Amino acid sequence: MSITSPVIEKHPSGYRLVYEDVYATGIDDLWQAITTPERLSRWMVEYTGDLRLGGTWAVAANGDEPSWATGTITACDAPRSFTTTWHAIEEEPTEVVVTLEEVEGGTRMRLVHTGIRSIFYGAGWQTYLERLRAHLAGESFEQEWDDRFAELSPEYEARFGAL
Repeated sequence: MSITSPVIEKHPSGYRLVYEDVYATGIDDLWQAITTPERLSRWMVEYTGDLRLGGTWAVAANGDEPSWATGTITACDAPRSFTTTWHAIEEEPTEVVVTLEEVEGGTRMRLVHTGIRSIFYGAGWQTYLERLRAHLAGESFEQEWDDRFAELSPEYEARFGAL
């Protein structure tokens, strides 16, 4: 299991995706990269709201378009783990659990997204996690997000289709 080969399995509420990888950085740096709006905007998207326990967040709206996802932080043990609801527009709410563990060579991050019904989360998460790796390494992104997502989508369609 890694960011390029996640576990994809059926779940009573849809599908479950599990990504895990070791990032060559300390736990505090990785925690900041995944929980502070300023750092998130560098490799993922801009967020508004409060990313602390009990806080609510939203993907920043683009112009007149509404936010495409919102959530509530339901558990937090900084800098080791957090759980958030994930509610994308026109979808049932899902759950994302992220755990960090210091290991030799860096910090292991495990991301579990449970209850998804859209197979597009597979290519989407991989694209974001690859961008996180580049961000942490101080590298530029090899491809635009849309191009990488389109490149990965056929493989994920096949993997979900085989379940």
